[in-house]
Amino acid sequence: MTSFGALLRYLQKKNLGKDLIIQGNTYSADQLLLAEQVLTDVAKEFDKVRKKPRLSRRRAFIVVLEELYYDVPEYPKDIKLENIHKRAHARFEFVYRGLKSPQTIEEIHPKNPCVFFEGNGNRKARYRSALSHLVDCSGRYFQIKEAELSLIETYKEVMLC
Repeated sequence: MTSFGALLRYLQKKNLGKDLIIQGNTYSADQLLLAEQVLTDVAKEFDKVRKKPRLSRRRAFIVVLEELYYDVPEYPKDIKLENIHKRAHARFEFVYRGLKSPQTIEEIHPKNPCVFFEGNGNRKARYRSALSHLVDCSGRYFQIKEAELSLIETYKEVMLC
């Protein structure tokens, strides 16, 4: 299959302000300009689709954890943060790589956030902010609809406590 760039170069080379005949079909200069614009727009959209979504490390971890464990009441004891990191890194581009990041799964995305953050309003506010972004753009980040809905419910719960 011919690349978008090759097609654009071909059209630009052939379009010298006159009509173009390709395999017996005649195309006007306006049609060629429209074809160039369509190819350019498709190429831009294709590049957007291929790139990983950009998220903070914590938000990426939350998405992965939610998709893996949305239907269990507690995290399994054998979860390793390194494995979550690998999965998150495979799907997302990290925009903030701070060294002062949470060290445990529960600190990143607790199963019962109201109890976990009780007495620490500052940490709960940062968690709420992380969830807010994920809920607002949930269709972009989640591959499992049930996990997306579970996170929305968790966010509503955190907003009330």
